[in-house]
Amino acid sequence: MIEAKLPLNEARRLRILEEYQILDTESEADFDEITKLASEICESEISQITLIDADRQWFKSSHGLASQQTPRAYSICAHAIHNNELFVVEDARKDQRFHDSPLVTGDPNIVFYAGVPLINKEGYALGTLCVIDSKTKKLNPFQEKALKTLSHQVLKLMELRKLNYKLKVKNDILKESYSELERFAQVVSHDIKSPLNNILGLAEMLKDEHCQVTNTEANLYIDLIKESSEKLKDYIDATLRAYKNGTLISDEKEFFYLNTVLKGCSQMLNPMGEYEINLPENYEIFNYKTLFEQIFLNLISNAIKYNDKPKVVIDISVLTEEDYYTVVVKDNGIGIAEDQLENIFGMFVILDKVDRFNSKGTGIGLSTVKSLVERSDGSITVKSTLGVGTKFIFKFRK
Repeated sequence: MIEAKLPLNEARRLRILEEYQILDTESEADFDEITKLASEICESEISQITLIDADRQWFKSSHGLASQQTPRAYSICAHAIHNNELFVVEDARKDQRFHDSPLVTGDPNIVFYAGVPLINKEGYALGTLCVIDSKTKKLNPFQEKALKTLSHQVLKLMELRKLNYKLKVKNDILKESYSELERFAQVVSHDIKSPLNNILGLAEMLKDEHCQVTNTEANLYIDLIKESSEKLKDYIDATLRAYKNGTLISDEKEFFYLNTVLKGCSQMLNPMGEYEINLPENYEIFNYKTLFEQIFLNLISNAIKYNDKPKVVIDISVLTEEDYYTVVVKDNGIGIAEDQLENIFGMFVILDKVDRFNSKGTGIGLSTVKSLVERSDGSITVKSTLGVGTKFIFKFRK
């Protein structure tokens, strides 16, 4: 058998297919009704909705055949997705491409094949709606038109499933955000009420003793009020950013160049070029671009802030594995104590550190980073040595 060539857009085609979240799902009546109808209209023994995966053809619905998948190397549908119209093989036994295929010489003894490629609105062929018979035949014009019409219904069902899946993801995120908001409300009584109470107490003291204190003491009270107010503002602003970032998952996955995101973050955080930020070789990524922007803005910003060296140096590198990219953001900063690493990504976990701008963190930034990384189907870990620097390791699928 002559195995079908890979489409020129194969990598992107597989990514798009994955977005439908349909592979290896249970049978569904709506799809089964279409294959049954296609088999009856085309008077064929078998009808299938076939999706072409990396190394297999998987059947979302199969009327007249029990198997759920076969190797892609034997697939006639893998040839059919190279066409924009109906692909017909009247007698596979006499076709040089298929005559010695195990699916022709053995069960299900394919002789006749007709398949309509399932091409989505972006132009990617995901699979076929096909009819198969163990004897040679021809489809009449009515049958051909009906098969094409049914293929359009298959695509509509797939788009509807994809939309429902996205709605479920968004709903899960809303539930997660609500749970985080509940936890935040519990923290408010301690971590935010304390500085607020300071404001109220100091204001009352200033009011009661205004006539007796010197200007120096009054200024001290005012400075303390300002410090408490700023701390409260930092908590609120950081929390709002965290929940705003949590809505970015609604964006579509897309192909983008990693360095485009990294350069944008660097220009925003290092407009004067006073810090050395070394970027990696460029890679084209398929993921949520907006999430990556927020992730790297946080990581690079932290690498700058928590650095006590005369010259801030940040090295960003990319390691490639078979199915994954690993991005390492390494700095020469103050480092993190080993006993603090385990909880570094916890909400409101504040390390006893003052940054290079003489401010303390809110304990929200890295918690947000972890949440965004997980929503981009990735994972993040940290390694650090006090006085030497820190490495954040962000791993995600290709």
